Amino acid sequence: MKKYKNIIIFILAFLHLAAAEYVRGLSGDFGPYFGTGIFSFGPGSIMVFVLNVIMLGRFTDPKVSSDKRRVRISVLMGILLGFCSVWGQYVLYEVTLFDKASKVFTALVMSAGFSIFTIPLVSEIIGATEFISSKLFEGEKAAGTGRNRILYFAVISLITFLSYIPLFLYMWPMNFFGDSYDELLAQLAGHRTTHHTVIHGLMLRKFYELGLKMGAPAYGMQIMTLLQMLLLAVSIGVFMLYVYDRGFSRKVRIAFFILCVINPVNGYYAVTAEKGTMGIALALIGMTFLLRLLDAEEKNAPKKQMIIYAALFIIMSSLGSLFRNNMVYAFLLGGIVIALLRKNLKSKAVMLLIVLLLFGAYHVENNALIKAEGSTVADKYRETFPLPIMCLARVTILHGDEMDPVLRETILAYIPERALEGYLISFSDDVKACANEELLQSDLKTFLKLFIKCGLKYPGDYIDQFAWLTYGYWNPYEAFTLGSTLPYVVKPLPEEYADITNKNLIPAFEGLFNAIYYDTGKFRIPLISWFLRATVYVWSVVFLIISGAFKKSRRMISVGAIPLFYLVTVFAGPLCQFRYVYFNVLTLPVVLLAIVEGYRKNV
Repeated sequence: MKKYKNIIIFILAFLHLAAAEYVRGLSGDFGPYFGTGIFSFGPGSIMVFVLNVIMLGRFTDPKVSSDKRRVRISVLMGILLGFCSVWGQYVLYEVTLFDKASKVFTALVMSAGFSIFTIPLVSEIIGATEFISSKLFEGEKAAGTGRNRILYFAVISLITFLSYIPLFLYMWPMNFFGDSYDELLAQLAGHRTTHHTVIHGLMLRKFYELGLKMGAPAYGMQIMTLLQMLLLAVSIGVFMLYVYDRGFSRKVRIAFFILCVINPVNGYYAVTAEKGTMGIALALIGMTFLLRLLDAEEKNAPKKQMIIYAALFIIMSSLGSLFRNNMVYAFLLGGIVIALLRKNLKSKAVMLLIVLLLFGAYHVENNALIKAEGSTVADKYRETFPLPIMCLARVTILHGDEMDPVLRETILAYIPERALEGYLISFSDDVKACANEELLQSDLKTFLKLFIKCGLKYPGDYIDQFAWLTYGYWNPYEAFTLGSTLPYVVKPLPEEYADITNKNLIPAFEGLFNAIYYDTGKFRIPLISWFLRATVYVWSVVFLIISGAFKKSRRMISVGAIPLFYLVTVFAGPLCQFRYVYFNVLTLPVVLLAIVEGYRKNV
């Protein structure tokens, strides 16, 4: 076998190139972006071929292949990446994958070809992580004195805050991104429902009114933006103080601080009116105190200290969830996993109690806000179950004629014909807005039975529907970014309300900001553009969880549990939007810290 090793590696690399060129060929008119034709052997293809040969040679080296855990992690991650690479191209350019058995077979073969590249690639990432961990954890330890700690926190927070100032001036006074305009208009018009988070709509209105008292609503928006920038900077300061207190070397601290500050996504969300930003900053603070709690448990710290950490985790995480409601389910489900991973029954019970208190605190706080603010609780615009609703809508449209009439009529009772008329495979709002909310609330059991029954009969349509609603999150090929993020108010407010206008106060920097944020301009700075890809944040969490499972690391899985379950809630959401994974963007340093710690001694 050793005699023919080089020949086998050459053949395998060639098979991967064939698969890559075939899949790129699916892009049709988009070929210039992904390659040109099968076996075109352009410079990019040749470079990939050479790289694959090198990586396969390293992967089959006895020093690597003898590390069974590394091999297993590489194989599992590599197969997932390979399949998602192929599936993503089929989804984008062929619309469906599971409509024909021959197409599925071809895709599986191509996935195997892709895995020839992605398996050794993951192995290289593991090797690089082990090397980086060994270097990062060398060097002096942090002093950790009281005065130094306060100064360190203040300096980190201040530098982070100042890094947002140029973008603040560029998007003066605030970027009404996402649903912000609709939230503000609903508040001003008195049509206050629970469709959007109550606390964020209330804040928008209050700062708008504050601005009116000061002479113009823009003044109030400026104050809100500055407070948001400050909270985000403080959240990063809290995390960096944790890194400092842990006694990590200066190299670790510098590396993670740079990662926090140079990520353009953090700066962008610091100056937008997007409803989740403040909540996610609070969630990062909560996650940091969770890390402190886990550390305190391992060291058998005094009970008073553990109670303080637990209380801050509950308070910050529950308050943060008020801005992004699906976060509370991530904390609940992830917290249960963390509780189950504790070493003894007492620790399990304590952690479970903490999680239940967090969940209960959120509901008490949210209900108090609804009552105080006067929102309509019975929102007619359904936010839950968008994925099941879309799956049933799809199978009804495609297979309604062949269905049992009774089954079809039962589905139409939940999803009326007018809802089906607005069906679009990648966007659920038009369908779920017309769903029968009253029936869904009164007879959810029947709806779930319908969902399961149709899923067993039409699994391919369900998978295709799921793929389209989540495509930008998991497809490694997709440069799914913030999109056009120039400052704007979606449209002028009605005449009876004082309007808010944006003004670029530093026009000289327009070219720079356009290059980073605006449409295709992001590709002018390739390394920075990776921060704008949802796939980076999704696959880092998957890597942490898989590594933790194979390494049997309670720590790695515990740290990754909440980010993972947050992704679960996002994957079950109404459509793919980068803003939905901002929680994973801001907590990326937490995930990476857990990864480098887990690979520190390769145990």
